Amino acid sequence: MYTCKRLGAFVALYLVCLLRVSGQDHRWDLQRCINYALENNLQLKNSLLNIETNEVALLQAKMARLPNLNAGANQQWNQGRSIDFFTNQFTNQSVANFNASLNTNVTVFNGFRLSNTIKQNAAILEASRLDVAQAKNDLILNIISAYLQILFNQELLNVARTQLASTEEQLARTMNLIRAGALAEASQYDVLSQKANDENRITTAENNLEIAIVRLKLLLQLPVETPFEVVIPSLPDPSPSDLIMPPAEVFAIAQGTQPNVLSADKSVEAARYGIDLARGNTMPTISIFGSLLSGTSSQTRTNTFGMPVPTVIGFLTDNPTQTVSTLQSKIVSSERTPYWQQLENNFRNSIGLQIQIPIFNRYQVRAGIANAKIQYNRSVLQAQIVRNQLRQTIEQAYADAKAAQKQFIANKIRVQALEESFRVIDQRFAAGAANSLDYALARNNLNIAQSDLVRSKFDYIFRMKILDFYAGKELKL
Repeated sequence: MYTCKRLGAFVALYLVCLLRVSGQDHRWDLQRCINYALENNLQLKNSLLNIETNEVALLQAKMARLPNLNAGANQQWNQGRSIDFFTNQFTNQSVANFNASLNTNVTVFNGFRLSNTIKQNAAILEASRLDVAQAKNDLILNIISAYLQILFNQELLNVARTQLASTEEQLARTMNLIRAGALAEASQYDVLSQKANDENRITTAENNLEIAIVRLKLLLQLPVETPFEVVIPSLPDPSPSDLIMPPAEVFAIAQGTQPNVLSADKSVEAARYGIDLARGNTMPTISIFGSLLSGTSSQTRTNTFGMPVPTVIGFLTDNPTQTVSTLQSKIVSSERTPYWQQLENNFRNSIGLQIQIPIFNRYQVRAGIANAKIQYNRSVLQAQIVRNQLRQTIEQAYADAKAAQKQFIANKIRVQALEESFRVIDQRFAAGAANSLDYALARNNLNIAQSDLVRSKFDYIFRMKILDFYAGKELKL
């Protein structure tokens, strides 16, 4: 019996832990959202493929400095009258020829195009990495914005529910005052109308919260039906006395750290190497080449000669009776030369030096240099455009942060004043000295002010986060 109890307790504890872990899987804090997006965003993965492509291009440029090595072979069959390539004799028989070769070539000098190509591809690779870093920053900013929007809508929903609870308390007090004869029966309808408005406000807040959650899911590329619960962090009210860094200081930091600016500078560097590459086409190209060759023929034979015998080949002009003879050997046997023996006998090699000097190429080289200079000027202008856009963005973010700071301070003072005003109206209403219309008006004014305060609070936080981002600070809530 004791064992069964222990087993039951263990199973219950296991189920509780399992449910807790399962529930935690549905809970997403800001860091988890960012990490998930960086690992699973398809646009980022596509950008990473660009990095891999540029890495291959850089490796290929480096390998171009090494000699190449190529092997070749061919087998040929000839029918009818033909020339044997190895015996150099005409034959009417079927001839099979086999040729093999090994070739190499190395560039000694080509106007520094090899080294400039390596430098250009290295700059392009670094630019692509910075582009990915910029894409990550943009994604993180979008996620923070969407996450803060959820927190904002959740806060508005909490305010709306608090307002409904207050209105329900007011309705209960109103009914008590009506039953006590302190208020007219018609007073309850004003409160009921206020309750209906509060319920409608809750519905609107719930819909806005759901839309904000869907937007974050889309950024994370999660299915809409995925269970999703946002962790609500503790966000204290920002201090109105927080110093906002001047835009000039933020820009001085940002232009040395922002990936899009650094990427634009790398594009300028790559374009500068492009000019050097184009100018290299005006210089000579020097290369060394070599080859090893051999082959076989089906008609190549090895002959065995017998003892030489004298053979008359002519007569002396001054003595016709005296003959001239020579020793000739007759072929005793003839066998086909072995395959490997032919390869050894026919082996040959060659080595050479080649130089190509450009003299006239129908303006192609000059046009290439001109186009490279145009591309360089375009990249310089684009880098300046990126800097101008960054400066304008920071200046706008600074202006928005200052405005949000002022609005938050004003709304905070406004809420404090209306809370005191509502406290007085609430006491007078409870004593029967104020009617329901005055109470509802004070309640509505406070509700609007509280909503505006929530909105300005999150707007102020987000604007400050943007400035922190450009100032190189870590983005977190």
